[in-house]
Amino acid sequence: MRDNIKLRIFINYLDELTRKYDEIFSLKEQLMKELQERATYDLLTGLYNRYALFDFLERELQRLKRKGKGKIYVVFLDLDNFKVVNDTFGHRKGDEILKAVAELLKENFRKYDIVSRFGGDEFVIVISDENGSCEINTLLSRVRKLIEEEFSPYSLSVSYGVAVAPDEGTDAYQLIQLADSRMYEMKNGKKGKTPPTIC
Repeated sequence: MRDNIKLRIFINYLDELTRKYDEIFSLKEQLMKELQERATYDLLTGLYNRYALFDFLERELQRLKRKGKGKIYVVFLDLDNFKVVNDTFGHRKGDEILKAVAELLKENFRKYDIVSRFGGDEFVIVISDENGSCEINTLLSRVRKLIEEEFSPYSLSVSYGVAVAPDEGTDAYQLIQLADSRMYEMKNGKKGKTPPTIC
């Protein structure tokens, strides 16, 4: 009889330990998932962050090398006059606009293109073009027009620069840097000029 009581107590103890272990394991999995999301996504916009961007771009460039055909367009996009929005309407309104721009970008690029927030009011989009169809000019003009129309009360406009792999290199950092410098060329020479043609 005494042994049965001891056995039941021991079994209850094991059940309790198992339950606690399951709780801890479940909590650990949840924390790992949250850490993975924070390491991958921008907290404000929900877009990929710059670390995920570089990882994705490196993999796409490797795939391009293996296949030996196609192009990858790296688009560096910046919102013009965004500082004025923050200064005039406040950071809360600025954050709302960044979220809305992020949503607009997600809706207007393909699901398998990567749209990322590089930082501040800068976004980088990686577009794979296996067929060399070169629809990027039309796409970027449309996105630019949509943003400028949607946010016309805030006088927002868009400048962008594009680098093309493999034509201009296959190093992720250099391609982003080149697209960034071209974005500044567009921004600085904008008055009355049409956007650059990529291909």
